[in-house]
Amino acid sequence: MSIGELLKKYRVAQMKTQKQWIGNIISPFFYAKVEKNIHRITVEDLLALLHYNKILAIDFFNKLDKKDKTNYEFKKEIIGQI
Repeated sequence: MSIGELLKKYRVAQMKTQKQWIGNIISPFFYAKVEKNIHRITVEDLLALLHYNKILAIDFFNKLDKKDKTNYEFKKEIIGQI
């Protein structure tokens, strides 16, 4: 599962629109492309979205596919920054 797919899964579970989910953190146009895996989100914006939606970063990253090396490296970078 990609970061965009997981963000969408959390958003849908909270029954929020994309606008409700992102607040004023990033643009709706950009975020829609993140969910579709067209654009990559920055660490800062991702952490801000998780905080805004009351999701612990560690819970989020534990749900990513550990077999995907790109996601693994990203998680490693995030944990280092936290």
